Amino acid sequence: MRILYCIPHLYNSGGMERVLTQKVNWLAAHTSHEITILTTEPVPAGTPKCYFPLSEKVQVVELNIDFNADYTKPLLSKYYAHMRRMRMYKRALTEYIVQHGIDLCISLGGKEIAFLRYLPCRTIAEMHFAMNQRRQLIEANHKSLFWSLVGEVRTKQLVQAVKPLERLVVLTDADKAAWEKAGCTNVTVIPNPCMLDNCQLSTIHSQFPKTVLAVGRLHEQKGFDLLLQAWQPIEKHYPEWQLRIVGEGPKRAELETQVRELTLRHAIIAGRTENVADEYSSASLFVLSSRYEGFSLVLAEAMWCGVPCVAFDCPQGPAELLADGRGWLVENGNVEKLTQQIIYAISHPEEAAARAQKAQAFAQATYSEAAIMPRWIRIIEQHE
Repeated sequence: MRILYCIPHLYNSGGMERVLTQKVNWLAAHTSHEITILTTEPVPAGTPKCYFPLSEKVQVVELNIDFNADYTKPLLSKYYAHMRRMRMYKRALTEYIVQHGIDLCISLGGKEIAFLRYLPCRTIAEMHFAMNQRRQLIEANHKSLFWSLVGEVRTKQLVQAVKPLERLVVLTDADKAAWEKAGCTNVTVIPNPCMLDNCQLSTIHSQFPKTVLAVGRLHEQKGFDLLLQAWQPIEKHYPEWQLRIVGEGPKRAELETQVRELTLRHAIIAGRTENVADEYSSASLFVLSSRYEGFSLVLAEAMWCGVPCVAFDCPQGPAELLADGRGWLVENGNVEKLTQQIIYAISHPEEAAARAQKAQAFAQATYSEAAIMPRWIRIIEQHE
């Protein structure tokens, strides 16, 4: 079978890029399917086209449509330029599918989702964000009733686009329920596999003793500004502890300014890491402060490594991952309660260790490649 995956780019270190490369590498190693990844965005000069290692058996096709080129134009000009690029993309993607005999096209929710149902092959969408992610993203950047309404319209457009597809794959049961409530009857839940599967994990938590770790893109969604607020009273009572935020993104300068304004002496914006497993293995506590998620790869990874976890009960993901005493959930966005829960976890190490052990057993049984990838095979090969 010839399978085509569509994603904006592979050069970034984001969660979608991580998961896609992991899955296609597994497919290339364990099946005879021919795998191609098609990208729309040009690779910045001096940047490798794939951030994560990619099997030599997987082909990458770059269309270089460059949807971001019109981002700063006035609204009306941006709309017409975007529609022009959409027509270019639809034509190029359709031609590629026909010319190369593609049997199955799998979209990761990029621009092609708008016309995916019209492509001349089987079509599946896998969503790495919750159903209302478009509205959440718009509201994170624009605070007005008008933009909230735009977000609602964009969500409805997304629902209508995926309804006719052969399959819509989502990451959590809660998100599945939301899609079904909106009228979709083609929804299947397949969580992301943990990228730390098959990695050699350190069992020595000594590199950063007494460290609270957070990992993710430095973006409004991840709520690191809320975490820094929560951390301020903690370091006054526990000066031997440090907060370590690992990641890179557009909010870095603002977060560094916030660290200075809050006069935080033990909060570190560490930047991107080449070995996230070492960060987890060296931490004493992991905190997820996201305003919303699609699943939360980093939370699953922390659980996989046996790190006690505290998370905002944001939509979607944390409630399902940390259920049954596998960690602590805090009311979404409540900074004071987040402070209190972190302090409780620090001051109750035996309970924290017990919850972490339970979480680790769950994560390694549920999110391994051996548990996840056969479920994808059944869908790809139409066994269910």
